[in-house]
Amino acid sequence: MTKIILTLSILISSCIASPKSKIQVNYSFTIAKGKVIKENNETIFIIPTTLTNNTKDTLSYYSMSCSYNDFYSVDNPSLKVEGSNCDKNIPSILTLAPSQSRKVEIRLILSQGIDNGEIKFKIGFNLLKESKTEGSLSRGLSAMRQKKNILWSNEISI
Repeated sequence: MTKIILTLSILISSCIASPKSKIQVNYSFTIAKGKVIKENNETIFIIPTTLTNNTKDTLSYYSMSCSYNDFYSVDNPSLKVEGSNCDKNIPSILTLAPSQSRKVEIRLILSQGIDNGEIKFKIGFNLLKESKTEGSLSRGLSAMRQKKNILWSNEISI
């Protein structure tokens, strides 16, 4: 009985401790080791990411039609998220049903001159939920630039 009460109080306190912790409980963002390739004299890590909706509601969130990489960050200064060039990059809204996941491969570029020893890092995903209010698209894109709703992944080493 004591274990149940302790577990419940930890779960409740983690859910109400801060808005960021509530986001982590409702949605999870994980990464795994992927491939390492050499392209144009650069080392590129292709990292599979998974966003999971742990709620009972459908999640609607912003992305871009072809350059969704703007929504991702990396916590290691030796790595940067590779951008993409496209002709018509417009905002879009993606949906994720309850208990469903979406996988996306992110390309990370290793800075030139960095030793290829073990590199530890996390990837952040800036989760911007779609809002039905007027002007929500411009507010969503402004929030994207501010990176206020970042879900951080687990840490991996390559």
